[in-house]
Amino acid sequence: MVGCILKRSAKCFNYKNRLFNSIKKNKISITFLIMLVLFASIITYLRILVQIEIGPISDSFDFLSNALVYAGQGMGYSDLLRPPVFGFLISLIFRMGYISTNVVFYMDGFLFVLGVIGLYLLLKIRFNNIESFFGALLYTTFPIVITVLGVGFSDLASVSFTIWGFYFVVLAVNNNSKYFYLSFSLFMVAFLTRYNNALLIFPILLYLVINRDKLNFKRLFTGLGVSFLIIIPVLIFFFQKYGNMIYPFINFGSSSVISSTSAESFAYNSNVFFFIQNFPSLIGPQGIFIMIIIIFGVILLGLVKLMKRNLKHFNGINIDMNDRVNQIRLIILSLFLIIFLVTFGKIFYMITEILFFSMAFLLYGLLRNLNIKSFDIHLMFFGWFMAFFIFNSIYVIKDLRYFVLMAPPVAYFMILGLSEISNRVPIQFKNRNLIFPILTVILVSIILISTASQIPEILNSNNDKVKLNNEIIQSGQWFMNYDPNYKNQSIYSDLGPNYSWYLQTDVKSVPVFKDNQTFANGVKNETFNQADSEQFNNFLITNNADYYICLREGLNLTSYTVIKQMGEVTIYKKIT
Repeated sequence: MVGCILKRSAKCFNYKNRLFNSIKKNKISITFLIMLVLFASIITYLRILVQIEIGPISDSFDFLSNALVYAGQGMGYSDLLRPPVFGFLISLIFRMGYISTNVVFYMDGFLFVLGVIGLYLLLKIRFNNIESFFGALLYTTFPIVITVLGVGFSDLASVSFTIWGFYFVVLAVNNNSKYFYLSFSLFMVAFLTRYNNALLIFPILLYLVINRDKLNFKRLFTGLGVSFLIIIPVLIFFFQKYGNMIYPFINFGSSSVISSTSAESFAYNSNVFFFIQNFPSLIGPQGIFIMIIIIFGVILLGLVKLMKRNLKHFNGINIDMNDRVNQIRLIILSLFLIIFLVTFGKIFYMITEILFFSMAFLLYGLLRNLNIKSFDIHLMFFGWFMAFFIFNSIYVIKDLRYFVLMAPPVAYFMILGLSEISNRVPIQFKNRNLIFPILTVILVSIILISTASQIPEILNSNNDKVKLNNEIIQSGQWFMNYDPNYKNQSIYSDLGPNYSWYLQTDVKSVPVFKDNQTFANGVKNETFNQADSEQFNNFLITNNADYYICLREGLNLTSYTVIKQMGEVTIYKKIT
């Protein structure tokens, strides 16, 4: 027994010794990581404080209501067609006895910081400590990311799981194939956090196919099997709820191919250049500054080489065009590129996705013998970006926040550009290139100033939402006092999820009726005529609504009378 104890003690000592040596060896990397976590945590906390003051929005209430269901405390309303992971994670906090709207903000922020950590580690595979630190910080502080952060959407949470999935898939290919068990599981979690993450199958397949010679297929398929174990409880739950285990996926799939949505719909935008045109505002002053540096750097270096007539670098790019296979690749690639450009936005997005990733594979075949450093990772990140860029550009329902799904690859290529430019500018001190550190100091200063001004401005620009949220809470309290038996009444509202939460009962949502059309998510012009009012009235009568909590002005409901007006909120009661 004494010998056994001594052996265990020795193993424990060796483990601690290895851990200490590992920390000592990577102390610089760990220092940068700690700095990054500190920056990200402070920014996240300040952003959450602002959102707490603004209050939740309808999507956040859906996740909160779903979390109550998952925690076994449902109050009648839920939207279980939404991906389950984000709501399930919130439900874990609810099970501990803390039920508050603030949970959705903090869960959003917590998962975001985890994603920032993952991005730093993912960038470390290709870049040095300072480049990885700055790349992750850049992602953290993109204006659109700051805007979405802490609101209580599932977007950033899904990005975080995606980042960790790519990190472990790269490790599985290059270091230890056992990481496939983690990578595919994380991709499955990302999919169950946001269903359009199914598009990740394209960059994942691209990366695996171009690295097929390195793969351990036994562990790869085992990893896939492990990931499917995660979705089994979800499928069982959906079967119990809907009688069809894939119904929510079918519902999402049908909504993602909408092409005939009315232009009157609030989020309708058929402009395929939407994200390109808004790119400067999405990346902010720091991103614009980086793009300027990269563009001028490329031009300057090109001119220098041209003036020196130093063509060695270009002569080193030798593609064997005498190779029959390469000739065929180039012809097919050119043909696919023409089809891609001519048909972009005019055909089903899935065909465009397949076209692009076919081109990416052909491009790799043409250039793989050039020994481009981390070319496979470049293609993986580019594929990650394009998978979502293609879908969100073609899909007619657009929102700037969808850009956060593309933000990590954008940060990657910005750092790649800065790194390549700085490595070619010979300004050194003690054999260390000073360009990137100098640029980092300048850019971090810009980032801090930009972020410090943006966060308070978010609150200032959302004062109307602060006011409206207070009116919703106050009107809900008034309504509960007005009719203590309200839970047995049929209640409808323009903000069903919000009132369901505050009234703790099922408040059904009212669509928008305008010009003889029905809209589920609002319209651009909320000026209603009498014909529109009659449609609202008929809808409420048909559904036997006893009360209608309305936030739309100008309605004349002939079967309902106003019993309370509170700011933007009007409460109607059925005339009996």
